[in-house]
Amino acid sequence: MKKSYFPEDGIWLKGNPHSHSTVSDGMFTPEELATSYASAGYDFLSMTDHNILESHDGLIGDRLLLLTGLEHDIEYSPDKCTHVVGLSAAGKCTTDYPCRRYSSAELTDQQLVDMMRRDGQFVSLAHPVWSRMTWEEIESLSGCHAIEIYNNGTEHLCHGGNAEVLWDLLLRQGKKLYATAVDDVHVPDDLFGGWIWVKAASRTKEAVLDALFQGAFYATSGPVIHDFGMDGDCVYVSCSDCREIHFVTYAPRGKSFFAGAGKPLTAASYRLTGKESYVRVVCVDENGHSAWSNPIFFDGRT
Repeated sequence: MKKSYFPEDGIWLKGNPHSHSTVSDGMFTPEELATSYASAGYDFLSMTDHNILESHDGLIGDRLLLLTGLEHDIEYSPDKCTHVVGLSAAGKCTTDYPCRRYSSAELTDQQLVDMMRRDGQFVSLAHPVWSRMTWEEIESLSGCHAIEIYNNGTEHLCHGGNAEVLWDLLLRQGKKLYATAVDDVHVPDDLFGGWIWVKAASRTKEAVLDALFQGAFYATSGPVIHDFGMDGDCVYVSCSDCREIHFVTYAPRGKSFFAGAGKPLTAASYRLTGKESYVRVVCVDENGHSAWSNPIFFDGRT
């Protein structure tokens, strides 16, 4: 029986969950940022300014859903830090803890994540490659709902925006962790390079957040994933025109498909061996842009 990973009912909404305005270190005012994303066809945006939780409700009417969020950062040196993005519950405009920058003497990375989780936030580990986090630091951190596997801003800065390999290493350890793609916009070159598509029950902030917590979304820098799920003992995907489709699994090595000349791929499937702890898919278009599904887990790990 065919069963989609995404909810049967609902609507697809496009959004960027990590951006910065002049409230912290971005060059766009909140209104400029919101107008830019609305004009580009986005459905939702979160202005996650550094260590400041500020609601921008009603900024440009109902053209764009504005999720309240922030980015906390702990700096260890000019070249090393930990940044964590949190999206707050709809309508929640304050935190249950003093909202400010914390030093490494006040909080550990784990204490920061725990504090944000207790506040009810959807918590993502931001750009760990750019942050110069060690593998030991990443591996020991628990409680994040997601990791940024593509960050357009830090990729443009120093090729520090791709964390896909780190995500797989965490998944191989049994950690249930979703993936996001974001702009982390500070300057114009950061715009519109990484986003997520959410399958939400309705076009509301509450529904978007519910979908994030449920993993009913995928990350992309270009391709569209139309469907992803199970058909009997096969995992299937359908997508926009792509040159490659990769089924990434563990412990088996999965399977890759490549388009023939003039014949783009729009679908593929992978038959399970029964030894997989998870399967996820990566779709790559002719320009090298990727879309990443969240994993399907098979062993009950949480």
